[in-house]
Amino acid sequence: MKRSIMVIFFVLIASGCVTRNYDSNMDLGKSQLNEENYLEAHEAFELAYKEAKTPEARELMDVSGFLASGMKNYDEQDFGSAKSDFEKATAYKVKYREGKQMVSKAVEMHSVSNSATIETVEGNDEPVEEVTEDGFKVDEKAATETKGKGSKDLVSTLSKSQAEKLVKDYVDMENFPDLHIEHDHDSEKGDYIFHVFEVDEPSQKSGHKTTWGWYGVNKKTKEVYEVM
Repeated sequence: MKRSIMVIFFVLIASGCVTRNYDSNMDLGKSQLNEENYLEAHEAFELAYKEAKTPEARELMDVSGFLASGMKNYDEQDFGSAKSDFEKATAYKVKYREGKQMVSKAVEMHSVSNSATIETVEGNDEPVEEVTEDGFKVDEKAATETKGKGSKDLVSTLSKSQAEKLVKDYVDMENFPDLHIEHDHDSEKGDYIFHVFEVDEPSQKSGHKTTWGWYGVNKKTKEVYEVM
């Protein structure tokens, strides 16, 4: 009898510690959101989620992570990547007040990033083309990166459709018939980036997309990985 009472006592103590840690990290994350410190907010929500895997902690952790990445890329003038991060945030189906506030911020920053991308493209000179010994045309950047290499290096070892199949297998989409997949963009490293999502109203093209996950595929190694 005494042993049972002691076990219950320690369980209650442990539960109290988890609750306090969860609440303090959630409060810290929300405080950082008010200061628009999205990286710090993401780290706090991540700690809270580890304490208690609640829907609120997961939502705020995910969306703040997209915003933190987007703001970082925007500050580094990588407007294409920033735009992609903000799109991920706006596509997230949020339920909580802080999540909705972050989505509003992502919509605002997506518009700003899009304008910056257009200005950057319009300000660039036309790319210099170079012809390889096999007759392939590559732009100046590609020519620099492949200097001293054979033209075979210019050809991807993995097609987009092959990469898509790898992601489908990785996610096990056969067992989730409501999931959809689409190629979103190529990363700076050249990896394919895919968006896996559900549509609330499949019969309507305007159905809201609910993000399942973002996945990258290395064109050379064929490695599939999750993108935060």
